[in-house]
Amino acid sequence: MSFAGIGVILGAGVYALIGPAAAEAGSALWLSFVVAGVAAGLTAYAYARLGSLRPKASPEFQYTTLGFGPRVGFVAGWLMLFADIAAAASVALGFGGYLRHLLGVPLVAGALSLVVLAALAVATGAGTSVRLAIVLTAVEAAGLLFVIGVGLPAWPRADFMQMPAGFAGVGGAAALIFFAYLGFDELGNFAEEMHAPARDLPRALLIALVATTLIYVAVALSATALVPFDALGRSPAPLALVARRVLGPAADGTLSVVALAATANTVLLLLFAASRSVYGMANEGVLPRGLARVSRSASPFRALAVVSAVAGGLILIGELSSVARLTDAAILISFIFVNASLVRLATAGRSRATGARRALDVVIPTLGALLCAALLGYSGWFWIGMAVAVGVAGALLNPATRAPVAGR
Repeated sequence: MSFAGIGVILGAGVYALIGPAAAEAGSALWLSFVVAGVAAGLTAYAYARLGSLRPKASPEFQYTTLGFGPRVGFVAGWLMLFADIAAAASVALGFGGYLRHLLGVPLVAGALSLVVLAALAVATGAGTSVRLAIVLTAVEAAGLLFVIGVGLPAWPRADFMQMPAGFAGVGGAAALIFFAYLGFDELGNFAEEMHAPARDLPRALLIALVATTLIYVAVALSATALVPFDALGRSPAPLALVARRVLGPAADGTLSVVALAATANTVLLLLFAASRSVYGMANEGVLPRGLARVSRSASPFRALAVVSAVAGGLILIGELSSVARLTDAAILISFIFVNASLVRLATAGRSRATGARRALDVVIPTLGALLCAALLGYSGWFWIGMAVAVGVAGALLNPATRAPVAGR
């Protein structure tokens, strides 16, 4: 499961968003990844603790319900569900862009084809999805290790503290690339399939976050050491540009193929997670219970069909960088809810912890909520407003939020 977490974190974020992020942060891009990684790590503590209390699918809904009840829990789960679907759509568009670059396939057609194929893979069951994710993760990780390797000799000569917009630019880039960390939270959707979630979930979260943050920082160092940050910002395929600078035009095609694997992997795992979030919420009665139906392969086929259809609709109007900011705003608001939920449970003595562990259950998620709020401020008021509107619409259009939740 740690490998699945690494697979969904690595992908479109680093392959596509590293360019616009470099334009904001400059050669201090590595610092933006550190800031985003710390925010994700603090929040992961809340996921690990709450996952041991309620190891069920749709973690944001389940965890926030523990602290604040089903109405707030629904909003948190609804926002994360929307973020997963929007992220899948934007990443699919990234796949379509690379496919058009290589073969001339129309952008939307390529993106829609990926969603269909990924949905079919997810429909075969969790085992097939995870095995395919392992293969694609190996390919995309190899591409990133290649970028790190070719750039490593240039590290001693580089200036990694050029900040064209100061620390505000570093913060803005951290908010943008937080999209690249979408994945560690999805491990909560695997909790029901873990043998011992109280032990396995924290371990999987720690391994996935540490590994991906180290890779991201190293990729940022290599990319900005080899290519000026302003050139990275202008490139639609920034890592392919890095490879081209070292090995020539042939490397462009190779990195583009790797990017196809990376984006395909991300879409696969996002559809897997989103369909199981819908299943979890439907199983609790806050979405139509018909969406909780599963196939013989134990796949929630109706939930998967709805998620894939919505992603397909967003593809028709979506664009990677814009949807990424909207996705980040929705994610960060949901993460604030999750962190606050653990704080509330701990202060009320309901986190099954005493002494130092109980203190940590207050301090760490408080810091996580504050850092998420700071990053949210960099997302832009328009996108914050859009994310809030999505949450309000979900609450208004779903009277089931008034229903009691089993087990509470």
